[in-house]
Amino acid sequence: MEKETHTMTKTDIPELIRLTRQEYSDSYDAMNWLTPEKAGRASRERDSLINRIFSHSAGPGWRFSKTKVFTHSISPGCELCGRGDWSCLFINGICNARCFYCPSAQNEKGRPMTSTLEFNTPQDYADYVKLFNIKGVSFSGGEPLMTFDRVLLFLKTLRSRVSHPLYIWMYTNGLLVTEDKLKALRDSGLDEIRFDISADHYHLDALKKAVGVIPCVTVEIPAIPEDLENTREIIRQLHHEGVNHLNLHQIRCTQFNKDRLIKRGYTFVHGPKVTVLETELAALELILYSLEKNIGLPVNYCSFTYRHQFQRAGAQRRNALLIKTAQEDVTPTGHIRTLSISGKSKILARVHQHLLSTKSDPLLWRLSKDGDQLFFNACLWPLMDFSSVQLKIAYSGTALKSAVSFRHPFKEIRLNKKIKVVVERHTKLPGLWLEGEQIRQFGSAFILPGEDPDGGSLAPDLLNDLSRYESFIPGLADYC
Repeated sequence: MEKETHTMTKTDIPELIRLTRQEYSDSYDAMNWLTPEKAGRASRERDSLINRIFSHSAGPGWRFSKTKVFTHSISPGCELCGRGDWSCLFINGICNARCFYCPSAQNEKGRPMTSTLEFNTPQDYADYVKLFNIKGVSFSGGEPLMTFDRVLLFLKTLRSRVSHPLYIWMYTNGLLVTEDKLKALRDSGLDEIRFDISADHYHLDALKKAVGVIPCVTVEIPAIPEDLENTREIIRQLHHEGVNHLNLHQIRCTQFNKDRLIKRGYTFVHGPKVTVLETELAALELILYSLEKNIGLPVNYCSFTYRHQFQRAGAQRRNALLIKTAQEDVTPTGHIRTLSISGKSKILARVHQHLLSTKSDPLLWRLSKDGDQLFFNACLWPLMDFSSVQLKIAYSGTALKSAVSFRHPFKEIRLNKKIKVVVERHTKLPGLWLEGEQIRQFGSAFILPGEDPDGGSLAPDLLNDLSRYESFIPGLADYC
């Protein structure tokens, strides 16, 4: 069976509910929350849909720890997003559509920004892309075409100033699309354009203008439950018109859109952020439909658990690489991992001498002044002698800021002669101590997975404490 969903610990759920009740205090009781009985039915329905999807031998697959289900392929932009090599530049904060599901107000033009950084000039943003070795850039908003000249200026500057390969795409509702604008975007180096056709009542006129002009044309829409029948018909039309990809994403509830979502009678699901139950089921229905009707259009479901984990991890990883020491590592989730062993000075001196004898890079380890603690990079794990020592594991997170907050250790990074940014690191887990068999089990689970199949497993509570910093939670999110 190809389905996989992840399980939160029993202690996570009450805390999520408490935090959500606090955030939505004025509306919480008016919201249609998922009950245990409904959750059971919804889980069975989802399992059934996934099983039917994967009953098709050709077409369906999973990507990114089974958080993204797709048919046939995903776009180059989605691939870069999942790998953490992507930056979304919010080119403005204004929009000419009023979509009920929009998660934020779009009424201020603002400055182009990504994460917490604003960019006064396209040169500054291009230097940011170069410094962080970003391989994919998307222009979002707002509606980018409402500041078309700004988009063109940033696009041209990226192409002229960034020398490494760069894939660039743009999101639009299509309302302001013209053939001249599309040709200007193409000639300036746009690789892909993504249309939210639900913002324009599923009209395809703007999209048709883009096919054959922009190299890759994608439709990216929320899976709206009420529009399910209409969207089924649209899928076949999109394939006929030459669209390259269809991305379906999950509707998220925010303070801005909650009243409109409540009026539609949606069922709300607790999690790191509040999501809409029916939209996930609708997305799976549409994927199943495309397979049953043998429609060759690649479709993928962009779940919130995918976005929450993988998009955040990419930014964290870029930051971490700039502030970590040589003795530290960056985990797949983007956390800085600090490993050290402690014990008698005589024992650590012996370990130290052994590392010296291997002629490994001496920057990869550091012995404390007192000689009772040795920090080491995980690549040295096979060379370490863990007998008669304790292993300490600590994790740090990072944040990218435009100025120093002086609340955490930081490193200033200069983008160019005029602009610098700040990477701050903050402690996420100050330290867990392991010894004996636990050390071997940790190594088998996270450092050298698969090399010690008989290594046993860590205690569930300890494994859970470590996993949240070491690995992605696989599968679609539990319903709770």
